[in-house]
Amino acid sequence: MNKIASKIISIICALCMALAVCPAAFAEDSVPEVSITLDKSGKTATIGLKNVGFAFYSAQITLDAAPQNASFTITPKSSSSYGVVKEDSGSVTLYIDSTDLLDGTKTVSLATLKATREVSFGKKAEVTLVNRSMYPVSYDDVKVSTTKSSSTSSTGSGSGGGTGGLGGLGGSNVFHTGNTGNTGNTNTNSNSGGDNTGSTPTVGGFTDVSGHWAEADIRYVTEKGLFNGMSATTFEPYSNMTRAMFVTVLSRLGDKVDQKWNIPCDNPMKFDDVPDGMWYSDAVAWAGGTGVVNGMGENMFAPNAEVTREQMAVMIVNFAALAGTELPKTKDAADFTDEAAINGWAKDAVHAAQQAGIINGRDSGAFDPQATATRAEVAAILHRFAEAF
Repeated sequence: MNKIASKIISIICALCMALAVCPAAFAEDSVPEVSITLDKSGKTATIGLKNVGFAFYSAQITLDAAPQNASFTITPKSSSSYGVVKEDSGSVTLYIDSTDLLDGTKTVSLATLKATREVSFGKKAEVTLVNRSMYPVSYDDVKVSTTKSSSTSSTGSGSGGGTGGLGGLGGSNVFHTGNTGNTGNTNTNSNSGGDNTGSTPTVGGFTDVSGHWAEADIRYVTEKGLFNGMSATTFEPYSNMTRAMFVTVLSRLGDKVDQKWNIPCDNPMKFDDVPDGMWYSDAVAWAGGTGVVNGMGENMFAPNAEVTREQMAVMIVNFAALAGTELPKTKDAADFTDEAAINGWAKDAVHAAQQAGIINGRDSGAFDPQATATRAEVAAILHRFAEAF
């Protein structure tokens, strides 16, 4: 089995367990099965998943493949999805990002692999899925069932589909459509044309934000394409944001809101805990390479850790400076009751963001620097930032 893929899965598992971001993330009851249908030539394989048992956005699958000198291209089944495939020492790893929540209670056709030679696959696979809560769920020794059709497929080759997936970088650090998890799908929301006219009032097609304090902010970020929903009908405003989610959404400001915020990255930064091919890999590499974020020390980024209010302040202030924009001072500097709790490296940024009216203090007079942020709070923060200049 692919040692690199195994290491990636181990890193994901260890990080999630160490951070305790979701104790139940690996407690899914169903065990998925990989289905492969080879065409008559044995060079084209349709890859699917069944028996997943829960909704998911993304799948990483590592398969044993022979012969070792075959090379592969991948075409996701959905034209708006993104696919990457890598071969290494007798195995092939594919990563598929869907822009829609996939119904894992049904058999899901993910992609078509096209090989340069007739190929066969082993009976076991390693699978990591990103579930609807945007936590990775990993499985070893997943059963692979292979069948061979009597026809030769005419499916064309490609390296991705449509306009990209979870965090693919465009030619000038512009992110393509895709999901960012608790930011929701950061691609353009298919329901972003305004309220539905059904009996339940909605914002952008969502039934769970009408009357919410951030309703206008949620409308703004979904119509701009910075956020999408956690499903076709829910935004989940109270779900928390991770560091990976936040930098991914932040990176889209230039493309989605104003080109002046497109910050080029000549030297993307590789963090030890950010595997290649993940939905947030390019966004994190961009953020580290530009200086939007410096990581957590020892070349670690902690992508699945929930982003804190002081971390957001630092990233936003860094982003503005790199874009050559000076934050306005529309408010007097606050004397927060928990000033001593704000880390030294974040103090200036916290006060700059507060004086610009982007990140406000709590009603209690505290800033609450180590508190996490919900999707609704981040929607409001980004809306304020976009309109602060």
